[in-house]
Amino acid sequence: MPKKAKQSKQKKKVTTQSSQVDTWLGLIEGQIVRGDYSEVVVNCERLLNYLPQHAPQRAPVLSHLGTAQAMLQNFPQSYETFTEALALDPHNTALWYNRSEASQFTGRHGQALRDIEHAIQLNTLAELAEKFDKALKFSRKITEESMKLRGPDFTLDQLIEQEGLFQNGLKLMEAGNWAEAGQAFEASIAMGDCLPQPWGNLGISFMMQKRYDEAEAALKQALTIDPSYAIAKNNLASLTQIRKSGPPEMIGMNDPYKNSNVKQSLTLLRE
Repeated sequence: MPKKAKQSKQKKKVTTQSSQVDTWLGLIEGQIVRGDYSEVVVNCERLLNYLPQHAPQRAPVLSHLGTAQAMLQNFPQSYETFTEALALDPHNTALWYNRSEASQFTGRHGQALRDIEHAIQLNTLAELAEKFDKALKFSRKITEESMKLRGPDFTLDQLIEQEGLFQNGLKLMEAGNWAEAGQAFEASIAMGDCLPQPWGNLGISFMMQKRYDEAEAALKQALTIDPSYAIAKNNLASLTQIRKSGPPEMIGMNDPYKNSNVKQSLTLLRE
């Protein structure tokens, strides 16, 4: 094939692919406007499978997917999706703001503050200034309270690391990697022992490994921190029977934001 014909064929292929992507994006954007978020997830995932791994068009697709996941209250997936989008488009103001929102709803309060600060630095639209300032004040208040709880010298970087360890532990639990999950919770506790949830989840991780004495100690420590912590109470009450019969095949994961009214307070930006 002559060189010019080959180049023309390649150019036509790229143009055709771009046109197909634009068509899909138009369809997805219409579904977002209508609130068909489950369909948005299906079509975004289909389009991502079609696009090359480092194609620039992946960023807007990931942005739409992260938005749909958040509106479906799948906040961990939303956070991961916005993170992937930011790796491709790190100067996108909307992505930083939206990941800040997803961070709040996955207990990453330190990361939420840092992300809204990035969004403010990049913002050039006056109409967004008030919204961003309100989000900054809210995020800063929660973060400062969290850092104060951990001690006077606890830094924002440490908070981000600790909250990341806890979330990684939850992800490992969901995958059934109990030993690794327990290590993540232990690392989180070692950075600042002030919350019952890491101890409660560490207790479950020990229980699933049949390390029952350690599970009991961890669950009791969770209740020492918060005597009203119902999940730890229930698991501790079940431990006597579990010692006899063995751990359950599956553990239900509790997401405090799932099936709640967070949509009323969740506001994401659309590009």
